[in-house]
Amino acid sequence: MAIPSKIVSIWRLLVTLSIYSSFLLSHVVVVSGQCLSHQQSLLIQLKHSLVFGAESSTSLVQWNESSDCCTWPGVNCDHEGHVIDLNLRDEAISGGIDENSTLFNLVYLESLDLSYNYFNSTIPSVIGNLTNLRDLRLSYAGFVGQIPKEISHLTRLVTLDLSTSEYLQLLESSNLSMLVQNLTKLEYLYLDGVNILSVENDWAQDLSSSLPKLKVLSFGYCSPSDNTDKLLAKLNLRCFSRIQLDFNKSSDPSPRSFANFSNLVSFSTVDCTLHGMFPKEIFQVPTLNTLDISYNELLDGSLPEFPPNSTLSSLVITSTNFGGSLPVSIGNLGQLTKLDVGNCCFSGSLPKSITNLTNLVYLDLSSNNFTGPLPSFHMLKYLTDLHLSHNRFTGRIPLAHWEGFLELVNVDLRNNSLNGNIPSSMFSLPSVEMIDLSYNQFTGQVLEFPNASFSMLKTIDLSSNDLHGSLPMSIFKLTKIKHISLSSNKFNGTIQLDIIQDLKLLSSLDLSYTNLSVDASTGNSNSFSLPKFLADLRLASCKLGLFPDQIKNQRNMSYLDLSNNQIHGEIPNWIWKVGNGSDFFLNLSHNHLVGMQKPYSFSNVDTLDLSFNQLHGKIPILPPYPTYLDMSNNFFKSSIPSDIGNCLSRTRYLSLSNNNLTGVIPESICKASNMVLADLSNNSLSGRIPQCMLALSHIQGINLRSNKLSGPIPDALVVNCSLQILSLNGNLLTGRIPKSLANCRALEVLNLGNNQIFDTFPVLLKNISSLRILDLQANKFYGHITCPDSIGNWPVIQIVNIASNNFSGELPGQCLTTKWHAMVDTNFDFRETTPSYISYNYEDTVTVTNKGLEMELVKIFKDFCAIDFSSNNFHGEIPKELGLLKSLLLLNLSNNALTGHIPSSFGNLHQLESLDLSKNHLNGEIPASISDLNFLSFLDVSYNQLVGRIPKGNQIQTFSADRFEGNEGLCGPPLTPKCGDEGEDTQPETPDEDGHSNSGNGIKWELIGAEVGYIVGFGSVIGPLAFSRRWRKRYFDGVEDIVFSVLPKQLLKKWLSGKMRVQK
Repeated sequence: MAIPSKIVSIWRLLVTLSIYSSFLLSHVVVVSGQCLSHQQSLLIQLKHSLVFGAESSTSLVQWNESSDCCTWPGVNCDHEGHVIDLNLRDEAISGGIDENSTLFNLVYLESLDLSYNYFNSTIPSVIGNLTNLRDLRLSYAGFVGQIPKEISHLTRLVTLDLSTSEYLQLLESSNLSMLVQNLTKLEYLYLDGVNILSVENDWAQDLSSSLPKLKVLSFGYCSPSDNTDKLLAKLNLRCFSRIQLDFNKSSDPSPRSFANFSNLVSFSTVDCTLHGMFPKEIFQVPTLNTLDISYNELLDGSLPEFPPNSTLSSLVITSTNFGGSLPVSIGNLGQLTKLDVGNCCFSGSLPKSITNLTNLVYLDLSSNNFTGPLPSFHMLKYLTDLHLSHNRFTGRIPLAHWEGFLELVNVDLRNNSLNGNIPSSMFSLPSVEMIDLSYNQFTGQVLEFPNASFSMLKTIDLSSNDLHGSLPMSIFKLTKIKHISLSSNKFNGTIQLDIIQDLKLLSSLDLSYTNLSVDASTGNSNSFSLPKFLADLRLASCKLGLFPDQIKNQRNMSYLDLSNNQIHGEIPNWIWKVGNGSDFFLNLSHNHLVGMQKPYSFSNVDTLDLSFNQLHGKIPILPPYPTYLDMSNNFFKSSIPSDIGNCLSRTRYLSLSNNNLTGVIPESICKASNMVLADLSNNSLSGRIPQCMLALSHIQGINLRSNKLSGPIPDALVVNCSLQILSLNGNLLTGRIPKSLANCRALEVLNLGNNQIFDTFPVLLKNISSLRILDLQANKFYGHITCPDSIGNWPVIQIVNIASNNFSGELPGQCLTTKWHAMVDTNFDFRETTPSYISYNYEDTVTVTNKGLEMELVKIFKDFCAIDFSSNNFHGEIPKELGLLKSLLLLNLSNNALTGHIPSSFGNLHQLESLDLSKNHLNGEIPASISDLNFLSFLDVSYNQLVGRIPKGNQIQTFSADRFEGNEGLCGPPLTPKCGDEGEDTQPETPDEDGHSNSGNGIKWELIGAEVGYIVGFGSVIGPLAFSRRWRKRYFDGVEDIVFSVLPKQLLKKWLSGKMRVQK
């Protein structure tokens, strides 16, 4: 996993701080005496020889001959007036430094700091003249090339820092050994970023023997060829107090020799590709203060039992494979100031002892699987950062003691299951800058909070909760606020857009889907201006009704979402000038827009969504270099421009679906070399599919369904093809399935239904284990489908639809249970099959015959499993193995020539909702196990040769009689009231002497029984409806069955199609 640049920058800053803190006290020099004239002259000459930025300089720019050089910033002298300390750190020096520089005549120097500059030259070898140096810091100064061996002359050095970010300093092992062989006083060595090339000499051993006093060794980004454990074993472990090996790629498992560091205070192996089990004894090193093994994703382990009075103050294991629960003994880490276990595999509830960590400043438990309520952190008075996001915490936020978090800066509790009210005191904390409570289940009203104008809040995110009531106006009095997100809640009322005009620092505002009405009109008042730095404005579904004119002057805006706002008319041409030429995201979808005001220019648009409007006429001139372009679901009526590809060189997503486009797909579309998803479905396009379109190297999804395309599917798919979706349903395609489709090893959806393809079952797909949907219905496929020759190893397959073809032979059965795992395992985790194209606004679409009607599923749910082999020429018995596909929701074998009995194993299909076996030659009785299918809402066994009584059950008698007709030997409800050999089941009552079934003052048991029966019956219906989602579904499916028997078929089809369709 690549380390984000922000983390690397922070790491470098920490390294620098650690360097300076190590010797801050030891280098305090009292200035006395007057600067010697020749020393001042050398410094002035040095200044004149250097190229530096005067606007960035804090020291050099103030040097002048009229003052004593010992008083100049960055200069310290001894009592005799010699310059002994020169600090030119971060002076924006550029242009290099040569061998003749007067710097190297300052021979009394004891400390020299040239770090964080831009010299872009080699380190002059004459640096060896400065033999009095004790502290030499050249880190991140832009020096390149070989490090001069003359540094070995600086025998008094205690600190040497040669760290670099340029990766251009080359140290061979022999040079490193020579470099340090005389530096016997060296205690602190920093070589971060220096490329150490280990050759035949044992440089680590030489380092250990030559530097007996070395305490701190840091060589992050050095890429030594020795693995970490071997390297550590060669060093003199007893003396070291700090070792930093960050960002060195090692083939070594976790370093077990670490436990031998008897004096170690700090150890860091960030992103070193360590793997295996991390030894717990490492945590027991008594002097250990800081441990950072983060970003070793393959490193396993768990936290040990911590002893009392542990000295550990910083524990960072983020982005490792550590897991288990946090031990109760974590409360023994009384000196801990930083605990970061984010992005690991921890689980369970938090131990209450974590509240004993009263010195904690930074706490990150995010992206784990922690559960249960949050403890009260009120004892953690020094806490500045609280990150608990992406877990499974439940319950309320403890309301008490928030006032005590005087130092708290960042609060991140997003993506949990927290509920209840949000404490208003959280927003009044004096130091808090960021509060993110999004993606939880908070309810109630957000109350107003005092002193908003004095708040330090910069970011507030309450999106994706269940908040309601009025929006607190305190939010719009936060003068330092930069980011506000309140989307996806249930607030009420109307707010004026001008309420944000005084938020001068506001950068992003998201009020989408809040149920609020936003009034952007100015009325009779003077026009107002939006905040100058507003770059991200999201007002989706805010009932705007018009384009806010105030947007036209926003030169910093880069993201604008005005979708679903009931905006009518034309798109104003000024909107294309928003953003001042920067890449612009614009979403105007789901409105009532009919055209574009001319003239218009898309020059700066990167993402454009105009879908679900009423745009008509020709496709407009496209933006020159969009990455995302969606003009679907409009009324464009033209051909696709022949030169469209000239605008698509950067495009990754293109959708022109659901329009009235005609003509051919132009060859120029193949210029879209970065295309990931192309959707031209539901138009009237004709001609052939361009061969080059299937050969695009990055293409993952092609949807051309419901057009009039003809000819064969091009056999042009490249080796290592990236294609995941190929949907060509509903065209006039002929020929065979292209053999090159076997190159697409990531294929998930193949939808070729409703064409004229003449081929056998696609054996070439056998080894594509990612296949989820196979739709070949209504073609001219033929031949046998046999186990195991034809059936693929498809562990995640959900839908197989080969209906209405000419397949023949016996149904496959035996191998299905071993190859179609998702259909067998009711606990199959479909989350692991999430497609990589999910980030785009795209849904797989497939047509299925459900409950006897053909309907289009626009969204395919993860647990929807279906098999449709209907309307072929299959014969023989139904394989009993089909009864082991327990995840099936739909099974259709109708209109074949199947014989034999209905397998009793179908009683195992407890998820089944639709079963169609009609129009076959099945015989025998309907197995009683069918009556146990409680979720079965459609059953059709009509027109077979079934006999005997229809089984009694909770569900089966609710089906209409026509589902059983055409079976002469079948009887019983609902087909007939009773079977012919049955007598009356009722028995006459025997009255008592008074002509009543009960008499006297005794208990009337028949009434008691009726009442009990009523209660039980009512509970058995209402209870499951209230508490079981599946029982609710079964109930409403029963309502559907009633509708089936009442409504005309055409109206029924329209109703069910609307029910099944899920809009994007």
